[in-house]
Amino acid sequence: MERILKSSVEIPDSVEQKINDTYRDLGLADKSGSRTVRKRKRKAWVTIAAAAALVAGLGVTVYAAGQFFSAQLTQEGDKLTYSLAIDPAEKEAHEIQVTPGYVPEGYVYQEEGPYESKWYNEETGGSMSVIPYNAAELYEISQTQDDPLHAPFNEDSFVKAVDIQGMSVDIFSSEGDYIDSDETIQNIFVFNEEWGYAVHVYLDGPDLADDEAVRVAEGLDIEVLDTTVPYPTEEEIAAINEENQRIENEIKNAASGITDDSIRGLNDVMKIDGSIYDHGIEYQAVDIQVTDTLPPDEFPEENFIVDYDSTLAEYVNEDGSLKPHERFTNAASRKTESAEASFIIVTTKIRNTGDTAQDVYLSPFLRHLDENGNGTYRLSQPRDKSSPAQESWKRLTTDGFPFYQSAPNNGETEELFTTIHPGEEIECTSVYVADNDCLDSAYMQYFNIGAAAADTPELYVKVTE
Repeated sequence: MERILKSSVEIPDSVEQKINDTYRDLGLADKSGSRTVRKRKRKAWVTIAAAAALVAGLGVTVYAAGQFFSAQLTQEGDKLTYSLAIDPAEKEAHEIQVTPGYVPEGYVYQEEGPYESKWYNEETGGSMSVIPYNAAELYEISQTQDDPLHAPFNEDSFVKAVDIQGMSVDIFSSEGDYIDSDETIQNIFVFNEEWGYAVHVYLDGPDLADDEAVRVAEGLDIEVLDTTVPYPTEEEIAAINEENQRIENEIKNAASGITDDSIRGLNDVMKIDGSIYDHGIEYQAVDIQVTDTLPPDEFPEENFIVDYDSTLAEYVNEDGSLKPHERFTNAASRKTESAEASFIIVTTKIRNTGDTAQDVYLSPFLRHLDENGNGTYRLSQPRDKSSPAQESWKRLTTDGFPFYQSAPNNGETEELFTTIHPGEEIECTSVYVADNDCLDSAYMQYFNIGAAAADTPELYVKVTE
């Protein structure tokens, strides 16, 4: 709001009155209309989040006249996202080069990654990225993405807006995703409206100082280069949007149009012809058990994909049964509830009937299918069924992977894969956990390559108690 008020704009009296009314409703003003501020819980900064959200929530878009580039926070419900406006006719898009002058202690540059810079703290597991965007990239993002710049963000994660070296800076900070995490996540967005660029500083790790990402932003050496890059044309923007829509439709159709033809039974031999899997690989689920206990003598610790002591051990009673764990009431909520869970033990035979060696998944993936009521099924995200509130429990359930797998990976770098030679058959026992009230919709998914799509057929075997 400070940034808007500094621009050459006029706010109508009705809008000003609504701001004042909303301040009072939120307890941010006394009866006389004097505005106050409150300290954000566990944060040292004074927040003006409510004030920033007010303007966004009014449905009024305000820009300074003749402005080349603007980035405004907008609000829908309790989520904040960016509305980007950039005029390609106003100025050329120059490449920018960003070098951090300050890096938090323990964060060491690793390698070239998907972004220009990335640092990692091996001791804490924290990471930092510095992500630059030139004007042409911001223009493309504004025309092709509904939630640009890694949004949306939770409303209560917005800390404040400040000026750094004459640039507008938005500061976000939130605690880790899990109730047992000491992680802090800090996002800072630096906007230069004169040259039309932005820099995103992402920083996470345990016990970070409140202003750590601010110090990174303050120390950035940002150089506008002489070289320019072209803005995408209208035709290129249209092509990107068309491709995005095609991918979205394919994923939606594949996730909601699963038919009975994709459902198999125990001991059925599963193979897919005429696809990327048409190399003679067969799967056969020969046994699926739902059990309260996991006898240690039958499941040695060396076969655990995750570390037993830091994950499963804290949830196992002396008799081998599982203790209750905490989960969020839904994917968007921070409210928790206690849940009971069981082990799912799956034994699968894998055969290579082809004439060449093949790399295959050793284990199926735990998925949830809901009936659409017309003979088809839809694939639910695991979070829709059960969203773990504890990080250690999440490690046991991530993306439907097993936490235990008996068959070796034969030297593959990825532990979920193995190489099967022509004529070879192997057997693998895989173990998962699932909340008891989600067992009715639990299925084991075979022939999975990581994402549902029309050209990646997958087969499912229902988990039954």
